[in-house]
Parts: sequence; C-alpha cells; structure tokens
Amino acid sequence: MNQFDSRLEAIFGKTFNSGPATEADVATAESTLGLRFPPSYRQFLARYGASLCSGFEIYGLPPDPGPGEQPQWPDVTESTLRLRPNCLPENSVQISHDGMDHGYFLECSLTDVSFEGAVIEWGPRHGGGKIVAATFMDFVEHLNRC
Repeated sequence: MNQFDSRLEAIFGKTFNSGPATEADVATAESTLGLRFPPSYRQFLARYGASLCSGFEIYGLPPDPGPGEQPQWPDVTESTLRLRPNCLPENSVQISHDGMDHGYFLECSLTDVSFEGAVIEWGPRHGGGKIVAATFMDFVEHLNRC
C-alpha cells in the first residue's frame, strides 16, 4: 500500500472521479510538461484520474470525452499549457481554480521523483503567488474540511 492511499481514499473515495490514469498517461503528461509530478499527485492520478468534490475540483488526466461530448473534468496538461509561459508559477501545474480570479498550482520538479512541492494560490489578490499548502496532500485535506 502506498503511503498516500488511505489519505487519498478518505477524500476522494466517495467523490465523482474520472477513473484511474494509466502510467503511460502520467508519463506522457510529465514529458509534455517537462516536469515530474510529486508522488502524492501521481498516486491521485493513478487511483482517481481527476475529481469533482463537494465545493472543489482537482484537475487530472481524465479520459477523452466521446465524439460530440464536452469534457467533465479539467485536464492538468491542457490547463497548464494554456497558461504558459507567463501566467503561472515556474515549474508548476494548475490543479484547481476558485471559479473567480485565483488558480491553484502545484510545484513540480524537473528531475526529482520524490519532490513534494507546495501549492501556490496565484491571482491578483497576492500580486502574484502565495503558498497555501506545503504539499498536494495538505491542500486537498484542507479543502475537504471546508
């Protein structure tokens, strides 16, 4: 059992999830973005893919919608590429949004597979970014309590 499994299950076990992303999908996303996802986020992707929770959503790697269908979950790769190069913290990916002015970005490493980056709230209220959680797990556990 992965060190994050029980913590992730407590948050996402009963939420609306897109379904697991394959290791190949995760590797393709990392290669496309030129970053390594933190282990906790990789485990989230492998178990849940993307998630719509009560009051928040977590971007991930959902399956492609069928022909003529709209996507239900935001894709971390697409949302991050849309904001590059100047609208997000360096070496980060967009993992959530407050629905108004602020996005939430997970710091990633270029090479370190064990790096657990902070979550940064990015928007006009801060004149840039503000660290709101030390790790992905801290961020989603906090949101789950709200």
